Amino acid sequence: MLPTPRDFIELIQGLRDAESRRGILLVNSRFQESFHSYAELFARTRAIARRFRADGVGPGHRVVIPLATDIDAIASFLALVHLGATPFSVTAPLIGQDREAHRRQMVRLIRIHRVDRLLVGDELAGIAGAYDEAPASIALSAAAPTPEEIADDSPVEPASVTPGDVAFVQFSSGSTSQPKGVRITHGGIVHNIGLIVDSDRRTSESVWVSWLPLYHDMGLIGGLLTNFLLKNPLVLMHPRCFVTRPIAWLQAISRHRGYVTAIPNFALDICTQRISDEQLRETPLDLSSFRYIYNGSEPVRPGSIRRFEERFARFGFVPGSVRPVYGMAEATLIISAPRFEEPEIVRTIEGMEIPSVGHPLGDFEVRIRDEAGSDLPPGSVGELHIRGTSVTPGYLDATGDASGVSRDGWLATGDLGIRDADGRLFITGRKKDLMIVQGRNFYGHDIAACIEETYALRSGSAYVFSIEREGQEVVVVMLAPAEPPPETLRADIQKLVLREFGLAIHDLHVVQRIPKTTSGKIIRHVCRQMYLDYARP
Repeated sequence: MLPTPRDFIELIQGLRDAESRRGILLVNSRFQESFHSYAELFARTRAIARRFRADGVGPGHRVVIPLATDIDAIASFLALVHLGATPFSVTAPLIGQDREAHRRQMVRLIRIHRVDRLLVGDELAGIAGAYDEAPASIALSAAAPTPEEIADDSPVEPASVTPGDVAFVQFSSGSTSQPKGVRITHGGIVHNIGLIVDSDRRTSESVWVSWLPLYHDMGLIGGLLTNFLLKNPLVLMHPRCFVTRPIAWLQAISRHRGYVTAIPNFALDICTQRISDEQLRETPLDLSSFRYIYNGSEPVRPGSIRRFEERFARFGFVPGSVRPVYGMAEATLIISAPRFEEPEIVRTIEGMEIPSVGHPLGDFEVRIRDEAGSDLPPGSVGELHIRGTSVTPGYLDATGDASGVSRDGWLATGDLGIRDADGRLFITGRKKDLMIVQGRNFYGHDIAACIEETYALRSGSAYVFSIEREGQEVVVVMLAPAEPPPETLRADIQKLVLREFGLAIHDLHVVQRIPKTTSGKIIRHVCRQMYLDYARP
């Protein structure tokens, strides 16, 4: 494994002496490009840290930052880490989500977690004055340093940290009732990025091409921070570039000779389905440089991989370059990946075609356990429990205080899967009602509670879950109202969930009752089967 810095601050300081040709090519939402060397990024970080310190920001301060694909937003995030403050990386409003609904989520998060400062961009406009005793806010535009400040090379003393100290807090998108922040440590970051860089075998000349949002762990740690280790070139596109014109991602790979990236599985389907033959005829593509695509963040579909390989083989795309991997924010990011030369391995498990996500990396240990917590033999489906250097020490709980996540030294992931006799992992599903749709996390109980509260329904009369349809994860609402629902209810609930969560609903299924245990718990697998029987052609 490659030698790594001692902590995140040392990783940031390593940017200072990078060659001027090495850096980040930023592509904004209007496809305008700007190049920023890593040395310039460090100089911006230092200048912004100087401003923040003068404004009283220091060790232990909790600071909310909407981490946009913008050089000064990135430098502001790094400056907070440099000063020993704790950035809270939060999402901008999701596509389709009402801004007022997003504002309520952010106000709730700020109240619960006793935030000290806000870095306010367009995404958080108006939040600072949304309630009494709001934390002081700093406009991100005001944080942008002048050329003179960037040129000032006088040092800004970094905070003194240990590998076990928390560097920042990662919040999952989609959770609204009790924002749950994962504490990411300095040691966890540098260890995990070392695993990633070692896994894909990049060099200092390898180009990463990414469109992932930076508030997402795969975009922030995988798409941005891993490139700081070798100072390899990075093409960082605004997420809207891919959303509005998916072929732009492939064009960037072709033009810049991209080698590595990370994507959720749905991106493969979008490229296969939404890039037209006419676009491909008009666009000369050469994808032969691409060798490592981390495919994670949501269930990996072997069919999606095959269709992508078939569609783009004539443009030089090398079969086997898409690597199903497994990770989670609680592990900093990556947990397992296939060995570099290992072919794709797919097994049929419980009637589903499941790809291997490889072997645990580094010092990660994985156990498969049953409901009682006993270890299961190879080939048995159970919950994955993990242990290793990169695993978080815990969450910020509902009171804003720190809480541990491990039991007997192991973290229960909530994911179900098996290990085969050779130690490979296969992820078969999720234990609870976490849904991962287009790379974003949503909790079914949050959505159900919102529906019940809005329509004054009794508790437990709504159940929200996801199923696979045509190779994609879609969301279903099962409802058991006490009175016959109005004809407009379906459309009303679809609008509600889109407005509050930025999530499209595939179907609303009204039933007489939702199956429950004698203790009142929803029987999830029975609900799913009821719907599948109802929806079967």
